[in-house]
Amino acid sequence: MTPTGNELVAQAKQHYFDYRAVTNDIQALIDEGPWDAEIGTFGMQPSGAGCPDGSYNFSLTRSTHVDPAEHDELADAVRTYLEDAGYEFEDKEFGSSESGSSDVIVRKQGDFSLLMVTFIHNGNVLVSADTKCWPGERAELSRAIFGGVTLAEGYLPHEEAPSDPLFFGVTPGQPGFGPTPTPTPAPAP
Repeated sequence: MTPTGNELVAQAKQHYFDYRAVTNDIQALIDEGPWDAEIGTFGMQPSGAGCPDGSYNFSLTRSTHVDPAEHDELADAVRTYLEDAGYEFEDKEFGSSESGSSDVIVRKQGDFSLLMVTFIHNGNVLVSADTKCWPGERAELSRAIFGGVTLAEGYLPHEEAPSDPLFFGVTPGQPGFGPTPTPTPAPAP
């Protein structure tokens, strides 16, 4: 039976917190943040990408920059975390040592369709996750948790540290995040 109403929201919230626990743990191993958080892939917007009708998933992308000399050690920490949590992973190398990347990848396990940690040789690090599909109408869920707000207008953070408290949904009319206001210069004396 497909959940609706409060049951849909409660299940989605639990799915969200479960997969974010894993992604936040991985981010914290790499850098305590803050990490860049793009609005379109913040992680709580229900999507139907790759899901059959009547189901939804979540997608998250976070990026940061660390010293490239630390990549091997950090990748080992991520592998150890995943192994200890019961995930099987694969390693992939792309490009050259000067302009390529190395990835730690989890496919179709736990809450994830795909979980990828990419160490780019220039120092950038990307954590991206696509969850598996869960039953529930994504448009109904989106209305329930966002109340029809336009998320790009400041309702979700543009940066987030893995230690920041997790939340689910927004209070329409009361954005708590958004771009940092540009200070107005003081008039010349």
